Amino acid sequence: MHWSFFAVAALGLLLAHGLRLPRAGSRVLSASAFIAGLLTTAFLIKSLAAANGIGRTTDFDRFVNAAVAEVSQDYAPIIVFTGASYSRNGIDPERLTLALRERGYPHRVVSLSIEAASILERDQHLQQFIELSGKVPDLVFVEVAEDFDHRAAYMFGNSKFSMRAIEQFDLAASAWTGFGILGGACQGLKGCVLDAGYLGLHTALNVLNVGLIGSGERSASVTAVPAYDPQSEPREDSEHTLSLTSAPASIYQGPQWVRSFRYQQQNRLLAQGARAIAYYQPPTLDPDARAYIDGLCEGELFAFDCFSPNDPKLMARLNGDYWFDSSHLLDGGTAIYNLWLVEEIIASGMLERSQ
Repeated sequence: MHWSFFAVAALGLLLAHGLRLPRAGSRVLSASAFIAGLLTTAFLIKSLAAANGIGRTTDFDRFVNAAVAEVSQDYAPIIVFTGASYSRNGIDPERLTLALRERGYPHRVVSLSIEAASILERDQHLQQFIELSGKVPDLVFVEVAEDFDHRAAYMFGNSKFSMRAIEQFDLAASAWTGFGILGGACQGLKGCVLDAGYLGLHTALNVLNVGLIGSGERSASVTAVPAYDPQSEPREDSEHTLSLTSAPASIYQGPQWVRSFRYQQQNRLLAQGARAIAYYQPPTLDPDARAYIDGLCEGELFAFDCFSPNDPKLMARLNGDYWFDSSHLLDGGTAIYNLWLVEEIIASGMLERSQ
């Protein structure tokens, strides 16, 4: 625990003693004074923690540190893949880097991907990577998936009140999530009400620094761990009941909240110096999920390089013991997909355009 937190606590005690009202006031005045003091103290703690690089560290910080270490030893152009568990199992940075270099492209690939990561959480840690490494990626690949687009508070279905859940709901992320909930990006009326309630609780826990003093640490000090999580055996309870065939796709626009976020993220990354933003999703056995990214590539994301796995040739190659479960690849499947992806990226011409 940093000494500055003790200084804040001592200051709070002095102010509480010295600024007492000479006599009892109204309940409204007392409540207002309490809330003002609470918010002021929370702001001071947050400011001191930020100044000392202290926060609620999670496994995502370990992945960021590993990515920073990778690029610190390599002055090649950087490609960052940012995704959820689809990418944590389906994107192998070492394979992709080697495949690109074998074909004459010097790029270094890193992955910032963790299970159940919303586009908001992923963006926070992408910015953390840029800040810690001092480097802006030449190319940023953003994973797109229907389940994340259509539930703005996806984290609440995965790990409510975890350190990761509390850590990500700062004021900006809470505002975007609220925008999504108001637009119906949740699971029915009951789901929207529950997500709104959880959002309020997680935002309060974040803003008031609950748990920060006892568990906070510097993100740069946590152990570096690569994001890629290779699997060699299928999940025991997994049933591969979905289809390898390609589903017909319509032209899609994502929900308004995520379209707006993607637009602002694009502009911010380009202003920071990224040369291009692209979109992708690793393969899944669910044909509707593949059709969704296919439709986005033809619709909302038509102006960007967009790599959909809804390719009959790719899915035919994955017809075998390549699946960890119906949504995630085994390491052998990742090798097939990554080779396909490298060829698609080269064929798109985006590597030449970004130089």
